[in-house]
This record gives sequence, C-alpha cells and structure tokens, in this order.
Amino acid sequence: KYLNDINKVDMAGKHLLSLINDVLDLSKIEAGKMEVYLEQFALKPLVEEIHGTVLPLIEKNKNAFHLEYDDSISIINADLTKVRQILFNLLSNASKFTEDGTIKLIVSLEQVDKNNWIKFTIKDTGIGMSREQLNRLFVSFSQADSSTQRKYGGTGLGLAITYRLCQIMDGSISVDSVPGVGSTFTVMLPTAMASQTSTDLDAKVANS
Repeated sequence: KYLNDINKVDMAGKHLLSLINDVLDLSKIEAGKMEVYLEQFALKPLVEEIHGTVLPLIEKNKNAFHLEYDDSISIINADLTKVRQILFNLLSNASKFTEDGTIKLIVSLEQVDKNNWIKFTIKDTGIGMSREQLNRLFVSFSQADSSTQRKYGGTGLGLAITYRLCQIMDGSISVDSVPGVGSTFTVMLPTAMASQTSTDLDAKVANS
C-alpha cells in the first residue's frame, strides 16, 4: 500500500538530483572548471545504451523511436561522458515536448574541409517553436515561454548546458523548428578531438 508514495518519493528525488547536477555543470562550465577527458571508444554501443536509457521517457508520451546509424562510423576520440550527456539531453527534451509522435536519431559521417565529423540529427514531431522562442533557446534558465514552463516544468538549463558542451568539444549545435510541426536539432562533433588545455577551455567558455 506504500508503493505509490514510494514511487513519488523516488521520482522527486531523481528530479531534484537532476536539477542539482544541471546547476553544478553550469557552474563548472562558467568557472572554466569543466575538464575534457579524451578517450577512444566505439560510438554505436554508446548510442544503443542511450536509446535504452531514454526509451521509458519516449514511451511515456506514446512516442515511437527510430534510429538510423551509419555503420561506417566505428571508433571516435572524444569525451564519452559529454557525448552521452548531449544526446541524452536532446532525446529526453524531444520526448518531453512530443506526444503520440515520432522521435528519430540519425547518426551520420560528414567530411568538412577534409576533416571527418559525426553528425547527430534529432528530429521530433512535437510542439515546435517560433523564431522568437528559438532566439532564447540556449540561454541559461530560459524556456520557450511562460506557458511552456508551467505545463512542462524544468529549469531551462538542459539546452544551455548542451550548447556549451558542444562548444567545449570543438563542435556545434543548431536547431530548426516549426510551431505545431516539430523540431530538428543538429550536433556536429569531430571524430578525433584535439587535446585541450585549461587555457583553451577557459577561452571557449569566455566566448560562449
């Protein structure tokens, strides 16, 4: 008979932990203390792991998930934890703002100026955003508008942190969205990230 209350406590605890982690991450980034740990790892198992983690959130709103993965992509040199956080933030965000729809993750390889890049495309058929809402999308503690915050909750930190993590990893993030149709986030990360010094990271944070 206590199970329902225990589940509520568990969910509230996880939500609080998530908020604390977001604030700590943002604080570390702004203080120039966010370190990058480079390692070589297989990307596809990480993508499959993230899919398994985020699947309950996707199914909660009765959404379907589709994955398209370019099998020519094998080992990359990057910060595994930060890649995981970027993808999890974007997929959980898509799950949150989409109901009875479709969420798609496309992982492809692109060559830009003779350098190889991993392109992550996250598409959803959710509520979408206006141009005005997009202009403040990556601002800390900001959400699309007050009605969105009332209905969906959150602190408005997830996308701001994702934006800065992409910058720290020599990558980029962009978004295209149409109200009532859906949103498409595109993340570009190098397949082989160069070593970073603390001075390099401080400069990126200062320019973000």
